Amino acid sequence: MASKFQSGVDDRHVDNTWRLLKKAIVDILNKNNSGLSFEELYRNAYTMVLHKYGEKLYDGLKEAVNAHLVELIRPEVLKAVDTNFLSKLIEFWNDHTVAM
Repeated sequence: MASKFQSGVDDRHVDNTWRLLKKAIVDILNKNNSGLSFEELYRNAYTMVLHKYGEKLYDGLKEAVNAHLVELIRPEVLKAVDTNFLSKLIEFWNDHTVAM
């Protein structure tokens, strides 16, 4: 993972850093975060904000979480409507709060 931005950050470097962060976000949401360096992820996110790319980071996070909820969680909740809806909803909420 790239952890340092050069002065005069170019868009390609920002895009590469965002792709690494997005992959990590997806891994975290899927409970597959054992190989991640949270220090490095934090440093990359902090540096993006420091170099005025906070909006890109925020919008990307929002899109990644929304995609996870719509594509993976929503279908599971809908399957549970007639059986164990509340327990599934609580399970997914607990997973979400841990991931965030």
